[in-house]
Amino acid sequence: MGHMSKKSERFEPVKKIAQNNETAAAVKMNQSLQAQEESVDQLEKLRGYRADYVVQFKLKGQNGMSASRLQEYQAFVQKLDRAIDEQIQAVHRMRVKAGEHQQAFKKTNSRKKVVEKLIEKSKRQENISKERQEQVEADDRVFKGSQFD
Repeated sequence: MGHMSKKSERFEPVKKIAQNNETAAAVKMNQSLQAQEESVDQLEKLRGYRADYVVQFKLKGQNGMSASRLQEYQAFVQKLDRAIDEQIQAVHRMRVKAGEHQQAFKKTNSRKKVVEKLIEKSKRQENISKERQEQVEADDRVFKGSQFD
């Protein structure tokens, strides 16, 4: 009888691929979560900077201000508002991407678990078969031994 590799052993390369895919998905997910966090931090900084600028401007404005200075201020606040709007969109894109990467990770993680369960099941079946075979061999020895009594 030729030696067939055990079913559990034949699944090992599949398990390795599943683990590699899961690891790659985990890296992407972590990178996108980090990028999302950084984009939220950037948004908070912009909003904080705008709020500080408005407060500073109001304090300076109490002493009177030229029309050109007022226009510069308004133009700068508009630029900040545009930057904030763009950053809000960036945060949204990062959240979507992070969500997609989390779903991809969950999928690869599930696949890996399925393969691991298949291997466990195969090993259990192999152990049961081995125990049955050993029992048959033991019974044969007992039977053959009793023939000489």
